[in-house]
Amino acid sequence: MNVSEGFRELAVPPGMVGVCALGQAGFLIKGSGGTVVAVDPYLSDRLATDSEFGPPGRWARRFPPPFGPGELDADVVVITHEHADHFDPVTLGPAFERHPFQLVAPPVLADDATRLGAAFRPAHAGEPLEVGGVLVHPVPAAHSPEYTGPACYDVMVQDGAHRFLGYVIEVEDGVTVYHAGDTVLHPEIDRALAGLRPRVALLPVNGRDRIREEMGIVGNLTVREAAHLAAQAGARWLMPSHHDLFAVNAESVTTFVDTLDRQFPDQEYLVPKVGRPVVLGV
Repeated sequence: MNVSEGFRELAVPPGMVGVCALGQAGFLIKGSGGTVVAVDPYLSDRLATDSEFGPPGRWARRFPPPFGPGELDADVVVITHEHADHFDPVTLGPAFERHPFQLVAPPVLADDATRLGAAFRPAHAGEPLEVGGVLVHPVPAAHSPEYTGPACYDVMVQDGAHRFLGYVIEVEDGVTVYHAGDTVLHPEIDRALAGLRPRVALLPVNGRDRIREEMGIVGNLTVREAAHLAAQAGARWLMPSHHDLFAVNAESVTTFVDTLDRQFPDQEYLVPKVGRPVVLGV
């Protein structure tokens, strides 16, 4: 039985949530109702050799995926944005052939999603979607297609819809998981989360710096900013993401733990092991 099949069989009691990290920003999420939600699964290694994304090897995986694309077993796939480590047709195509799923994503990805054959549900910030027995609350994210200067770190609305999103996924009443996608702090995010109060926060912690920005890499929350956002949102648990898969874009887990212990001692956190499901009480 592979990791994905094992997660499908995982027993999750009421009032708790199952979470399995897939590396980078990918996660599996499941409540007591049994619906398996995959968020931003990147299970291929296509970025390692794709010249569109820089010199060969820059985006090579530091470790293999916990299972292959054709082994992904999910009822709902939620995509935060278009970047290839978040929306990966090389992962989603074989996954859909194995187990057809509904796909939730920003409207800008409608054509790409349709080519996969999946039932597409466009996500609009502030408009909840009921999908496969779970309630998905899209919220804004502050990100950009590429680094063009400090002003690129902002929410982006295109044709009346947010191009970059996060999601609060409600697997049952009061059991909610916030996946931020790629983002920095922004007042619109604070306002969106204020009424949702997610209990688990899956937040990017790889930060941003001049060296990567000169490569065109758009950064994310720092560890301290992620802890601040989790605390402000009222999350019981903080789990880091986007820190492990690519050497050029990594953050030390030691830094994460030290920052939380020293500066946010009341914030509960868990550093997940890729491919190891956990069940959290919220």
